[in-house]
Amino acid sequence: MKLSWLLGPRPAAPRRDVPPAFEHLRELQALADQHGDRACGTAGYEAAARYVEGHLSGCGYRSKRQYFTVKDRGRTIETFNILAETTSGHPDHVVMLGAHLDGVPGSPAINDNGSGVAALLEVAGAISRHAGLGSTVRFAWWGAEEFSKSHGSRRYVKDLRKNDPEELRRLRAYLNFDMIASPNPVIGVYDARDAGPIHAVPAGSTEIMDVFTGYFDSRGQPWIPTDWDYDSDQIAFVKAGVAAGGLYTGDSDRKTAKEARLFGGTARQPCDPHYHRPGDDLGNVHPEVLGLMTDAITHAVVRLAS
Repeated sequence: MKLSWLLGPRPAAPRRDVPPAFEHLRELQALADQHGDRACGTAGYEAAARYVEGHLSGCGYRSKRQYFTVKDRGRTIETFNILAETTSGHPDHVVMLGAHLDGVPGSPAINDNGSGVAALLEVAGAISRHAGLGSTVRFAWWGAEEFSKSHGSRRYVKDLRKNDPEELRRLRAYLNFDMIASPNPVIGVYDARDAGPIHAVPAGSTEIMDVFTGYFDSRGQPWIPTDWDYDSDQIAFVKAGVAAGGLYTGDSDRKTAKEARLFGGTARQPCDPHYHRPGDDLGNVHPEVLGLMTDAITHAVVRLAS
């Protein structure tokens, strides 16, 4: 896929030309306007799930829901993950991608994490048209990430460990995408070379990082390593020993002067000043960065699954 949205040392402002993934964000914003948010267990979450399932069906996928319950502040909430995979590719070699579908209450949740949801939908469409992949490619839209623990991905891995450990061993890579269109972005790659992470780096993770960084380097695109232990859905896979990687453009952390020189935007301001707030809407994301990240994900999946 041709890369059309390179970052340079200029203000990180949205442009009029937008990548295809941005159209999914329009739909998610419309659902948020209708239902208020996409929080776990709400009508907005169900509506977003149906949108994801409808797009997957149009691309030739058969999706399924994995239901589970979450206990929070005295409430028991029923929710679910959405799973889909290619029908071709060797079943003993699975490359998996994930993004959480839920948002925090009271927020449209467009960057966190409509951006990851949208990118995966576009990648799923691209992969469905790609012949000759040697591996199965599996997609997950996780439920209940916006809690103290990432319940959806934890439940998925826990069930495999308990009921199908052989299937867990077939997972050769897990790639996570959470907040990849921040309005004042950095281009972050999960740092599999971190010498002292809380969680050990599974074998194969460095190779995943190299695929992403090699792609950015070939396009002259600056990047930085981001914390390996960034708290999102990759952690359950890392704990299970699955090679992992991912991309990230920043949350409420303030952009440094060095990062501003690399990526443009505003130093000493948050990468996403609307993180977990009502302002996390369609007007406060960076379409060019969303396109860049979607292209990078597509490249990485094709490389890892070939």
